[in-house]
Amino acid sequence: MRTVPGSVLPAAPPDRDGGARDRPVVLVLLAAVFVLAVVVTTARNPDGVVVSADPGYAPVPVPLLLVPTVLAVVLTLLLPRGAGDAQAVVRRPRALRGETAALLAVVIAFPLLVPVLPRPEDYVLLKAVLFLLVPCLGLWLVARRRGASVAIRRPGVRWWVPVTPALLLGVLSSIGPFSGGVPASWPPLVPLLIAATATAITAGVGEEVVYRRLLQTRLEAVTGPWSGLLIAALLFGLMHAASHGGGALWEDALQALALQGTTGIALGLLWARWRRLWACVLAHILLNGATVLLHVVGTVASAL
Repeated sequence: MRTVPGSVLPAAPPDRDGGARDRPVVLVLLAAVFVLAVVVTTARNPDGVVVSADPGYAPVPVPLLLVPTVLAVVLTLLLPRGAGDAQAVVRRPRALRGETAALLAVVIAFPLLVPVLPRPEDYVLLKAVLFLLVPCLGLWLVARRRGASVAIRRPGVRWWVPVTPALLLGVLSSIGPFSGGVPASWPPLVPLLIAATATAITAGVGEEVVYRRLLQTRLEAVTGPWSGLLIAALLFGLMHAASHGGGALWEDALQALALQGTTGIALGLLWARWRRLWACVLAHILLNGATVLLHVVGTVASAL
């Protein structure tokens, strides 16, 4: 699935253009941040956390909410890697650093701009502009003139391999004992479908494009494979702090890292292992919309 500029290379052995190596101290610090977030969030919410401000959601223990993420990570690591490697190959180092800095500015700017938006619906528009229009158009123009700064090797693997952890993560996180629940009431069908479609495009596609395909790939090449994955997941988690919390800023940030940040690790590992963005998009859309889909199917079936 080619959603952004840059070449996709066939599988081949690693070469000297593979990018930076992980620094152990950086990995330890990044892992410690996520562990701290989970421990503090669990300790401060012994009865569980409410994952949505909508009526009808009950507290769910943090360990239960983390089960789908842990299972998806384990399954991703156990399934076949495929033929070849998933290396991010650096083509233009200076351009790579500049693009990485620009993408970091975009993902940091988004949560800072959200509180000053004049209308709630502007949230979707802002996300579409910052996560899809601006980075994709900008990188496409740069790559057209000077060539891609980084190329990606994709291992040869059967389609069901990346689909399996994607479905597990998306479905288990939305339906059943490990989910956050469902709202007490639903809006009318047409507005619900419009909102769900907008969310699928801006979050399911937009967030995966900018955090996984664009940012994580470049961070992997600049900081190392695991460091890049964890930094992208950390920023992905913090992006949700303002919209998924209701307490002190530090507490909301830790909860976002414990829940959405760890989900970002699972999605990042899915991308890093097989380089199939459509699998990440599938998982993300299910995370946000599986319950909506079931409600719509049930509503339509009952009307027939």
